[in-house]
Amino acid sequence: MADPLAPTVPERGRAAEEPRATADETAAPPAPEGSVVPGALAQAPIADPLERALAKAKAAAALFGDVVAVKVGRYRLIERAGAGGMGVVWSAWDPELNRGVALKLASAGDAAARAFARDEGRALAKLSHPNVVPIYDVFEAPEGVFLVMELVAGQTLRAYATGASVAELVRAYRQCGEGLAAAHRAGLIHRDFKPDNAILGADGRVRVLDFGLAHAVDADERPLVAGTPRYMAPEQQRGDPLTAAVDQYALCVALREALSSRGAVPSWLEPIVNRGAAAEPGARFATMDELVAALALDPRARWRRRLAIGAAVGAVGAVAVAFTLGRRGASEPPCRSSAALIATAWGGAARTAANTHLAALSSPYAAESVPRVIAALDRYAADWSTLHRDSCLAHVRGEVSTPAYDRRTACLARRKAALATIGAVAGAVTADGLPGLVNAVSGLPELGACADDATLLSPVAPPPPTQAAEAAAIAELIAAVDVRREAGEVEAATRDAELALSRAEALGYPPLSARALVARGRIALTLRTGDRGAADFNAAARLAVAVGDDALAIEAYARAAYALATTGSVAQATGGLPLVEALAGREGPRATFAGALLQHNVGVVDLVQGDRAAARTRFEAARQASVGLAGSARIEMMVALQSLLLVVDDDAQRAALGEALVAERTRALGPNHPLTLEAAYLRAGVLPALAASRDAMRAACEALARYHPSHRQLIRECSLEVAWRSSVMGDRAVARAAAAQVVALADDGVKPDKRLRAEAYLLLDRDPAAALAQLAAAVTPPADAPWFAQLAAVDDRLVVAQAELARGRVAAARAALDDARVRATAIVAAAPVLVGHRLEAIAALTPPP
Repeated sequence: MADPLAPTVPERGRAAEEPRATADETAAPPAPEGSVVPGALAQAPIADPLERALAKAKAAAALFGDVVAVKVGRYRLIERAGAGGMGVVWSAWDPELNRGVALKLASAGDAAARAFARDEGRALAKLSHPNVVPIYDVFEAPEGVFLVMELVAGQTLRAYATGASVAELVRAYRQCGEGLAAAHRAGLIHRDFKPDNAILGADGRVRVLDFGLAHAVDADERPLVAGTPRYMAPEQQRGDPLTAAVDQYALCVALREALSSRGAVPSWLEPIVNRGAAAEPGARFATMDELVAALALDPRARWRRRLAIGAAVGAVGAVAVAFTLGRRGASEPPCRSSAALIATAWGGAARTAANTHLAALSSPYAAESVPRVIAALDRYAADWSTLHRDSCLAHVRGEVSTPAYDRRTACLARRKAALATIGAVAGAVTADGLPGLVNAVSGLPELGACADDATLLSPVAPPPPTQAAEAAAIAELIAAVDVRREAGEVEAATRDAELALSRAEALGYPPLSARALVARGRIALTLRTGDRGAADFNAAARLAVAVGDDALAIEAYARAAYALATTGSVAQATGGLPLVEALAGREGPRATFAGALLQHNVGVVDLVQGDRAAARTRFEAARQASVGLAGSARIEMMVALQSLLLVVDDDAQRAALGEALVAERTRALGPNHPLTLEAAYLRAGVLPALAASRDAMRAACEALARYHPSHRQLIRECSLEVAWRSSVMGDRAVARAAAAQVVALADDGVKPDKRLRAEAYLLLDRDPAAALAQLAAAVTPPADAPWFAQLAAVDDRLVVAQAELARGRVAAARAALDDARVRATAIVAAAPVLVGHRLEAIAALTPPP
């Protein structure tokens, strides 16, 4: 078994800075079951000498006060923390990086076993996902091959199951599924997943660990039988060639075991768990991703996801009955008309026209994204038709009441309106507008919410029956506004938002007025114009509170806080925050998205005010609250990962966050969507080594220029970063090429100082005096300027130093570098990695005394 890696505490008799990991004693029945390990690879008892050495060291410390470190490589052993399928795990201390680590003795066997362990470590080191324990290092010592891993404070899922609710268990195992799915994409099967091999950290994040029996996904040979019998799939026990489905089986068995300890498995979960644990691999879900998605279908959770994606839950749910009664009677028999109904939005002539138009677009990004868009819209239309027909049949059979059926059909009508808007956008979009179309398609409202009768009920009073049809039409118009904004059609979105607001006010139905105000405010926020929608958001919050739509009130307040903080009114941004937080706590699951957005945007306020620690706490809370969101809410809340990159200080954690952000956006939007490439650029910026940062950033810049040449501002920003990094690295050809890109794209509003700096890079080798003259025109920021303005001044000094060195003026170069060092040191706390890169460059350029 693999015991949890517990919180660290100082040990008596040892230097206080060396932490000690204590064993978790909270594990409960059923008892952990040991893994069956292939004999050729089983762990030899080489760990015993290490334990004896450690015991002797502790005895010496206790008896004589001598503190003698027991080392393996550079790491100081603390204590044995447990044993997994293929190794002994120790808690240890890394004196070079001043942090605790987990040290796994992965193999002490013969040369073949050691090679196997090395291969395992190298494969896992390439796997970076927030739900997999990261591998920091792999090294060989006389005792065997060791893997250096993150030391996690927390408890195993077996221990956690004793006090967790059903919802908490499902959330935890979904995180396991995310980690295993990432392993599968990396070509690895875990082969020994069980509750003891997943740990819930103190930060609320689950990590899958102990890949000691991992197996290649595409391996054709019959593997040796290995694993934990209770969780081994039948084909695994027989020794058949394995697929990733064995991990799915193990996860579902473990989840069923945990749920059964709480009572009966919930009815909605039973078919999901039974399918994942089916005896035949072909009867299970096609992929782990599909299983994870199925586990998100908890009817109680759909309420918050439906709120999250911007659908008019409160107001629209309230008008559903009256609207359906107002329109019913002239329609075809509903149970036979589903396909024909959705075809008016996407299908038949509408689909053909859009497909023809999209196929004619000629660009590298169109070739990649158009098939993805068409397939997603086809799937959405087919799912809509199925759900519409099934709801109708359930009503005919008497399984669904007339009021509930009316709410379902009204919910489906809003989604049909969103799909129709996307169809219209797809039929006229330009190649430059394709990323926006992909955004809108990925953010389509979730259909499953329309089958959840409990969540379709609304606390908002409905309009009178005579107003129901107009209210529903306004709600559909607001849904179209959100789609057009996501698609980048801001002029049409603005027009429709104004129309929706005027119609809602004329109708005299405040719940829809509040939603229209939020829709209009979000356009201003997207465009960064005026007050960025602050007035609209504040007005919407007041209306929403008055009508009882608390989730919308929280969302509107959160958006207002962000708008105020980013327009110089930060002091006003969080007035009344305690009351809004109390409201979010009272709403609970119904306001999951709104609550996550509130946490993030208040974190932005903290960051603007210079409180990185408070911002980090808020951003992490937003990230955790966002687990399980879908549609546009899922895409929007990926920003929590992006924001965390700015405030996390640990290199390994930053790297994991960067990888997670790129992976999330890749799954949602595709590998070459501009938001995905922007994430790759941001990830590159926080890599600790300057050269690695430059190389990764250069790849992102080149992909942006290839796939999205119209994204001039982002390409300029990225290219300028590549230019200064390349210049101080001595790679002047790359620096000149990147600087030329900035100058070539500088005709539409680039800041003069940035253009001057780019032109200086172009002049640096052939005319350093002219380069200095260029920079002399740049404005030097005052001492109290924001950190990012000071960072630009540091970059200018780096160019000055290089130009002076080229002219042989060493004293002038040293003076410029000294000034750069003072400025950089003053702001290092605000942006440790970005400033750290500059300090590395300063050190490299400083001439010897």
